[in-house]
Amino acid sequence: MSPDQPLRWSSNGLRVRISGTTRLVAHVTPLLPAQKLRKTKVLHSLKQLHEVGAEEIFTSALRPREQQFFTDLGFTLHEELILLAHNFESPIDFPTRPSRKSRRSDWDELLKIDNAAFSQFWQFDDLALAEAISATPRTRVRVDAPDTPSGFAITGRSGRIGFLQRLAVDPHHQRIGIGRSLVADALQWSKKRFVKELLVNTQINNSGALSLYESMGFTKKHGGLAVLQWSITS
Repeated sequence: MSPDQPLRWSSNGLRVRISGTTRLVAHVTPLLPAQKLRKTKVLHSLKQLHEVGAEEIFTSALRPREQQFFTDLGFTLHEELILLAHNFESPIDFPTRPSRKSRRSDWDELLKIDNAAFSQFWQFDDLALAEAISATPRTRVRVDAPDTPSGFAITGRSGRIGFLQRLAVDPHHQRIGIGRSLVADALQWSKKRFVKELLVNTQINNSGALSLYESMGFTKKHGGLAVLQWSITS
């Protein structure tokens, strides 16, 4: 890929992000409902990614209707995810630990936490972190209070739907209430802004995260989500 090739752009109804240095991986997120996406335009974007050197292309976490659109293009299942929601009909916890607003100077520490907390495929780089923060019109980024954070949460809001975009806690500081307090902060912030449903997803085998969310009033949504993969040779 040429040095002046952008690493993130939007076109043909997709937001595209390319990561990696020696082995380029592309991530595509649909910006339109499935019924408004055009197969010819999406295929054109896939061809462009191939031409700039992307070896693998993955979708964001998709709902079933979106999954069908990409499956029809030749995408295959990479990983299924559990989608959970909190509807604020039951009492919600208050944060038990102090937190503060994230600063741009925290980003290196946030990425260290994220890379320690997640497997390689799910780890954020600078672009992925920026994308998560800018994914919704309103966003709250909180870090555990010490000058050197041990955990962070990104919560977004679009209209009356909220999204817990990311929750990450350094493995050396887990099980002391950091994650629970950050989720409580996300719930309180969302409730004050009249969010009717806060959504979060997690991997099927992440029993710790699933247990945390369910203990705080989140319930599983029907259908779930899935990340799909497109083969360059298809």
